[in-house]
Amino acid sequence: MKAPERKPTRPRKGDAPQEPADAAALRVTSRAAVQINRTVIDQAWRQRGEGVRQVIRDARCRGLALVVHPTAMVWRFDYRPRGTDPNTGKRWGNSSLILGEPATMTADAARLAAQAIKGQVAEGKDPARERRQAIAQAQQDRATTLGRLAEEYAAIVPKRAKLRGTGIASPAHVANELRALRNALAEMQATELPAADLKPPIVRRMLAEHGAHPAAARARFGALSRFCDWLVDDDRIPANPCARITRSGRPKPPASRTHFLSVPDLAQLWTAAANLPALHRDFLWLLIAIPCRRGEAASLDWRHLDLQEGIWTQPGKLTKNREPHVFFLHPLVLALLRARHASSGAAASGLVFTAPRSGRAITTWRQAKADLDEAAGLDGWRLHDTRRSFATAVAGAGIPEAVADAVLNHRQSATRAGVLGVYQQAARLPEQRAAMERWGDLLATALRRGVFRKRRGIAVARTWTD
Repeated sequence: MKAPERKPTRPRKGDAPQEPADAAALRVTSRAAVQINRTVIDQAWRQRGEGVRQVIRDARCRGLALVVHPTAMVWRFDYRPRGTDPNTGKRWGNSSLILGEPATMTADAARLAAQAIKGQVAEGKDPARERRQAIAQAQQDRATTLGRLAEEYAAIVPKRAKLRGTGIASPAHVANELRALRNALAEMQATELPAADLKPPIVRRMLAEHGAHPAAARARFGALSRFCDWLVDDDRIPANPCARITRSGRPKPPASRTHFLSVPDLAQLWTAAANLPALHRDFLWLLIAIPCRRGEAASLDWRHLDLQEGIWTQPGKLTKNREPHVFFLHPLVLALLRARHASSGAAASGLVFTAPRSGRAITTWRQAKADLDEAAGLDGWRLHDTRRSFATAVAGAGIPEAVADAVLNHRQSATRAGVLGVYQQAARLPEQRAAMERWGDLLATALRRGVFRKRRGIAVARTWTD
């Protein structure tokens, strides 16, 4: 059975016309120059042969030819660029350009296109070379879209050293960084944009859309700028477009939070927390009793605790500044942890605060805090405020600021930065112990005195600490 006749293939929209991939393997035959018209084209198509490439030159336009392959026909224009090769002193070799197909381009249209190319050659240009360069650049652009580069960057960020501080960024920091970057690219509609096409006006429009949300704008801008710095370092783009955003056009940092809770307020929260589930109750009590960060409390492991000596030793990989730290445990928090240790079956290792469903570190807190706000009659506070509350209270009790900073494991503070931070490396552990004991006394005194009032009709009871 005879195979059905194939029609000339048509280029897809946006593609440059091309000869078939197997064109070089065909036997070439040539005909005398004729004035090519529709009749010549149809006849040439009917006479095409398997394994043969037929070249029919046009008598009206020198250099223009109809090239007939077994499965396709194309218009081709041959020319020789002007000038000579500076290395050999000889004229440049012949070049060819595929103009289109007879199915979509008439003979007259092909002649007009050929005449236009002749004009470019007369000006010293080489259209074939320019087209090859344009195709190569288009392929490079498709391979270096911001979305594809962001995925490459995502594999690198976890291994890069932090720009501030020391060590490698934590998984949580990496996740936040990549989330902000992807949000920025999505809002700029730049995921499929070649990296070289990311310009300052695009970044400015993204920032303008977040005028009412400066924190979100700052997170996106910072992540995008660090991503572009990597692109510059890796020679993907010549310059960081974010660097061309003037200082006045960049999102302003949010005002530092100054809210803190008084010792009576903390005691009130402590008592109100007695009505929470044991997991959330003990978690809040620990954050009140020890001025640690929420993430540090969530990752607390029984291996880090010495309940006999009253010491919590934090490995450097779990602290914000990646430096080991020690918390001294006063009697109030020791009673809490010993009770929890007993309920765990005196576990030697494992998380102190384990989420009941996932078995991982506790992460749910929103609903518990809402219940606590209602029970205590307090609002507008955050878990991190307990650290600020500690510093404020012990300063009022006569503890030096440098000691309080050491307890908080601050590295960038005024008492531990600059030249002082370089030369003053003493941990001041005895003074830290004394500060923690003073803090425990303040909390215990407030609880014993019953500095509680009825809030919203809920009577506050004495706690197990009495």
